[in-house]
Amino acid sequence: MGRLSRWLGAATLAIGCGFVGADAVAAFDGFGEVSADSTYGQHITFQADIQGGAPDRLELLMRTPGSEESFVVPVEAGGSDARYVWDTSVDYVTPNTLVTYQWRATEGELVSLSAESSIRYADDREGLDWRSAQLGEATVHWYGSAEGQARRFGELTAVGVEQAEDLLGTRLAGPVDVFVYDSRDDFFGALGPGAREWTGAAAYSEIRTIFMWLGGGSPAYLERAMVHEVTHIVFHDATDNPFHEPARWLNEGFATWSETRDAGGERPIVESEAAGGGLFAFEAITEQFPIGERGGRLSYAQGTTMIDLVVDRYGEDALARMMAAYRDGASDAEALQAGTGVSADDLYAEFYAEFDVEAPTPVRAEPIGASNVDRPTAGRVDPGGVDPGTEAPPESAPGEDGDDPDASVLPLAIGLFLGLAVAGVAVVVVLRRSRGPAR
Repeated sequence: MGRLSRWLGAATLAIGCGFVGADAVAAFDGFGEVSADSTYGQHITFQADIQGGAPDRLELLMRTPGSEESFVVPVEAGGSDARYVWDTSVDYVTPNTLVTYQWRATEGELVSLSAESSIRYADDREGLDWRSAQLGEATVHWYGSAEGQARRFGELTAVGVEQAEDLLGTRLAGPVDVFVYDSRDDFFGALGPGAREWTGAAAYSEIRTIFMWLGGGSPAYLERAMVHEVTHIVFHDATDNPFHEPARWLNEGFATWSETRDAGGERPIVESEAAGGGLFAFEAITEQFPIGERGGRLSYAQGTTMIDLVVDRYGEDALARMMAAYRDGASDAEALQAGTGVSADDLYAEFYAEFDVEAPTPVRAEPIGASNVDRPTAGRVDPGGVDPGTEAPPESAPGEDGDDPDASVLPLAIGLFLGLAVAGVAVVVVLRRSRGPAR
């Protein structure tokens, strides 16, 4: 038995050493090549080569423009590589978004990072044979027969940028991309869910991209829209700060005013609403505009006429002072006061007085009345639990119905022991025969 024990101990030690050696060979040893590819409306796929074995923890870090933080996704490594698929058919991503990514591995207390890479999520749908041309600060992209109109948009981009820079006292922070779509389906397929059905142009300032639809209006409207949209990007650069977005009415009002540098087209809307349904409080159109034609038109019109009032009474320099205050982290009220020298409340009061109306007051909530719904009569409620009059089932003797744990475990333990003993003897016999006769 002593000799058998020594043989079994040696065999166990050899097996253990084999496992230790395998772990050492398969230890994580860094990242190889990393790559990414995408198909618009379907996926963005990220891949990384894993050198050695899989780390204890593997993550993919992704970041998009306008965000200082990374989105962290845990990923399972499969053998010598890792793969993560971002399903963009479910999670909409705006085309032309630049996604910056990096892989992170944690092995014990050691953290390793791959080289940082990026992929531009392109609108590569079938039939969109994009061509492009650079015109000043803008790169215009078109397909089909839209080259002439696309180049015109590029020229107007330069006009809008220069005008907005002069008014806001700042400079464009980087180049702009303009994508010109020929069909409605192509255009709204790029804007994704949530786009208003009346949209003919859209600017995504964070990714410095403008989308234009040739069927969105008359040529004159499209040219004004081009100036409007590029003004949004200059406004974004002029007010960029880590705290909050400026008031929506100020952003849209300035872009609309910049189309013609006056509020002549919007003033009649405000005058009509002032004499009828009433005007909005500016606090009510700071975050979002109401859904619906009336609410949307009035919100744009109020913002435009307020810009006109500020320029007329406080000068164009007031706009640049507002922008500088936003860059320093000012609130909406602080930025308005920095630009005009009067409080936001006083500025709002001036606006309403211009249209001979009282400043809007909060709408008081009406109390909720008693329910007038006929409710069915409640039936008998089952209190639950166990009926105290019910007799408990008789207890079984140990081993009688197989519930005794010792009764079931003991045969298993005996069988396992005997099996190991037989296997051990067989190993000894084989090894002794392989060594030949003793000398």
